[in-house]
Amino acid sequence: MQKISCSWKDNMTFVGRDELGHELFMDLGEEAGGDNAGFRPMPLLLVGLGGCMGVDVKIILDKMKVSFTEMDLEIEADMDESTTPRIYSEIRILFKFSGEDLEMDKIEKAIKLAEEKYCNVSAILGKTCSLVYKAEIL
Repeated sequence: MQKISCSWKDNMTFVGRDELGHELFMDLGEEAGGDNAGFRPMPLLLVGLGGCMGVDVKIILDKMKVSFTEMDLEIEADMDESTTPRIYSEIRILFKFSGEDLEMDKIEKAIKLAEEKYCNVSAILGKTCSLVYKAEIL
């Protein structure tokens, strides 16, 4: 079982805490009555997706004996403004890799495995929106 707490701090700011003592601030923008003191809740979902996919791809590439010097994920999402509550209609993740002798086919295989078999966040978000993954070697 996983357990977190979210505590109201002030105005529209909440502090999320996990059982290990990590803290994360969430807030709304000033235009919505907040103080802009932390992540908005919806982008935080994207952070979770990026972290989950990134960790899973790293583990898979390690098992494939593929080493890299950098892996960056750029995540973009489109909000479906016609729904209430609003949900993402499409999320795009671009993986950017740097390193010597990287093979795109192995990278793409690792991303596909992470998406389809290992990433819990991808499995959850994929039930409500389209997920698009791409990779490039710099």
